[in-house]
Amino acid sequence: MGSNKGASEEAIQYHYDLGNSFYAAWLDESMTYSAALWPDDESETVTLMSAQEAKLDHHIDFVKLAEGDRLLDVGCGWGALILRAVERKNLSSALGLTLSKQQNQWISERSRDNRVKSKLCAWQDLNNEEPFSAIISIGAIEHFAKPEMNTDEKMRCYDDFFRFCYENLKDGGRLSIQSITWMNMAPSQEADSSPVHIFPESNLPQVLEIIRSADKYFHLLNYSNRPNDYSKTLREWMKNIRKNESNMIRDYDKEDIQRYLSGFASFILGFRTGMIGLSRLGLLKR
Repeated sequence: MGSNKGASEEAIQYHYDLGNSFYAAWLDESMTYSAALWPDDESETVTLMSAQEAKLDHHIDFVKLAEGDRLLDVGCGWGALILRAVERKNLSSALGLTLSKQQNQWISERSRDNRVKSKLCAWQDLNNEEPFSAIISIGAIEHFAKPEMNTDEKMRCYDDFFRFCYENLKDGGRLSIQSITWMNMAPSQEADSSPVHIFPESNLPQVLEIIRSADKYFHLLNYSNRPNDYSKTLREWMKNIRKNESNMIRDYDKEDIQRYLSGFASFILGFRTGMIGLSRLGLLKR
């Protein structure tokens, strides 16, 4: 399979290991750090927590988990998905992979359910004996390729990932993915536009790069592009940061807080102008 060619452990930790209390100050109660799923009817009022649960349920329901199944979450964050999947579907186990020490520690300290486990491990290094019933990966594929890679090099990284998923899924197993993706962006301009100031060593995939890389191993069953889901989530996070900023400044540098606010604002602009989108893909093992 080869070693990790994307963002290094150090780059992941630079972003995600700023401190669990930093993220707790502005994420919802489940500590879900990815785009929520908001109602299409904008007049319908839902909380950030409810919209995050709707997103988690979207992925859990697509992969058709049943009682006793085993789930793998690649890039599990603070564990919201694996905790909810075990609770909703009575799974035998749910394993989350992360390169963030703080996320791994958060899950191990807070999970009272021995069916929920996290591992400080790149997916390339996972030694897995028994195939999983389903695999979900939310907001991780953005870190699999580096800004300096050309299209062919990026495609090889994504191919490695889909081969890994294929080899570690039972027959008929499903894979659900969520990722920020380039839209109106020529591959030659990606390196200059990559969000490296907030996500070091990371580049976004083009939608067709994902679909073509997956095609050898999976049938594409569902695809959606809902950039407004991420814009609205980012606005909620920014509102929470501003509300809690005076408390956050006691423990964190103002520069770090500002880096997130300006990074989120630039992402909102990218979603609004059509430079980037929010892709959700539902795949079935060939």
